Amino acid sequence: MSLNEHTHPRINGSLLQNHLGKNICLLGLVKNVDRSGKSFTMTTSDKSDVQIQLQEPLSHSLSGLAEIQGKVISRNTVSCDNVVSLADATQNFDFVLYQKAIELTQRCPNYYIQGGNAED
Repeated sequence: MSLNEHTHPRINGSLLQNHLGKNICLLGLVKNVDRSGKSFTMTTSDKSDVQIQLQEPLSHSLSGLAEIQGKVISRNTVSCDNVVSLADATQNFDFVLYQKAIELTQRCPNYYIQGGNAED
């Protein structure tokens, strides 16, 4: 069984193009929530703006820090399966350190395995 379909590697906005059609995890600041509640823009740790498309309209307001899991559908758009509001952590979150962690996982993929195969 492939774990790749069940894993969501943490990436930033500039890495979206390398994950087209794949599941990912993206963390950033929410801005420009659409009136319908079915999409919003997220600014990622590398200061990229990414369009987030939701399956269902938001049932609550969303602002500040959030984490989404979903599938990359273009180099700047993600179809979101799950969104977690982390608004309480917004003020104390260190985006510079988080960005360094993302860069490290990309440079050293053997030390931060984010997929693979499981044996039965």
